[in-house]
Amino acid sequence: MSWLKQMAAPGHRAGASAPSYGMIPPLGSVASASGAMISQATAMTVSAVYACVDRLSTDLARCSPYLYRLNTDGSETRDDDHPMNELLERPNRQQTWFEYDRQMWIGFLLRGNCYSPIRRDGRGDPSELIPVNPDAAMVLEGGDGSIFVNLNRIGLWQMAMLRDFPVAIPSEDIFHLRGVTFNSLVGVSTIGLARDSIGLDMALSQQASRWVANGARPAMMLEAPKTISEPAAKRMRAQFDDLHAGYQNTGKTIVLEEGIVAKEMQLTSVDLEFIEQRKMQPEDICRFFGVPPHKIGIGSDSRGSTQNLAAQDQDYVNSAVTQRAVNFEQRWAWTFGLDRDSKGRRLPKDEQLRMKRDLSQLLRADVATRANVSRINILSGKTTQNEERRADGLPPMPGGDRLMMPTNMAAEGSNISGQAPDGAGSPTAGTVGAGGAGTGGTQATEQGAVDVPPQN
Repeated sequence: MSWLKQMAAPGHRAGASAPSYGMIPPLGSVASASGAMISQATAMTVSAVYACVDRLSTDLARCSPYLYRLNTDGSETRDDDHPMNELLERPNRQQTWFEYDRQMWIGFLLRGNCYSPIRRDGRGDPSELIPVNPDAAMVLEGGDGSIFVNLNRIGLWQMAMLRDFPVAIPSEDIFHLRGVTFNSLVGVSTIGLARDSIGLDMALSQQASRWVANGARPAMMLEAPKTISEPAAKRMRAQFDDLHAGYQNTGKTIVLEEGIVAKEMQLTSVDLEFIEQRKMQPEDICRFFGVPPHKIGIGSDSRGSTQNLAAQDQDYVNSAVTQRAVNFEQRWAWTFGLDRDSKGRRLPKDEQLRMKRDLSQLLRADVATRANVSRINILSGKTTQNEERRADGLPPMPGGDRLMMPTNMAAEGSNISGQAPDGAGSPTAGTVGAGGAGTGGTQATEQGAVDVPPQN
């Protein structure tokens, strides 16, 4: 149902709507316990937040999506001719799929939601997807159960692309991916939940910067052999700070007068705890995004052997990437009705169109490991030579589409084992040597009976 029909539907009340959002108000920010204001812009200044968002959004965006149908035998058949493939390659007139998808994931990872109004052609088929900053979106709940998304247009290009949309866009005309939610409508903001952890990291970074501004040390004490006046003390402190404070003055020679001695303040136990806290804070932020610390460069010296690295990468894909990819795939199918016919009726499973992301790029091993896995797959009869060559971008080879199997694993009575197949019956009289093996005789072949010389 289009938005015009929804507005005209019986029982619809335009004024019976209430906003719904997760943790941080649209176009706003929230204060942390440290006093730092947390928003998308300020959160991305924290290195751990930026690294987690950049790593996840990049990895998810490079998992190219494709359309397929599930056959009755459980196998998949790709559908590369469906019109929606154009949308999966060029979602709008300004972005590639990687650019569009990465922008959507950045909004999702920070705010727990991402929105994209769906432009349609004259036939009602989707033609473009316009990504919108989740800060500019507010979900509205109608009194009759209808859901709308109120979008603030930011920028002339976005205003032009959304010119034909109403201010409150019906939920069926917008692709909305949500994360953890408490009301089924809006995902909770990740940076809202992690505001204190992010704010603490910001406060620690600012404190460390002040140390650098004060000469890359906690403090410096000037000790005089006798009492000096207050004006003289203020003058000396100001002159010392002007000449020696700050990283730009590090290494300059100190010249003091009247027996003044400069003494450096040593780090206290509190200062040492501060340094340790700075090391621990990024790990705390990683927990909110589900990213293993080694993926953003934390503890990279103790990552272990190559086998351990492979296990860690597999764990990262399983725990941080796969569930987000599945969420996207199912929401995409639900939004565009890939499992429905033109009348909204559910299609049989073998006729339903599905979307999947190719995660194989994230698990691509080194050359030696890939070659060994390909060899095992071919020898075990799991894949053909050409299938393995295709996975590496190589052209097919003649005769490479036949499955191979070790002879010691062949079924009894199969042609691979050299025995007559089951149910073949007795051999024709006179076609097998009467004197037993090695005595000669006649054998049957596809071309007819041939004489076999004795084997001595």
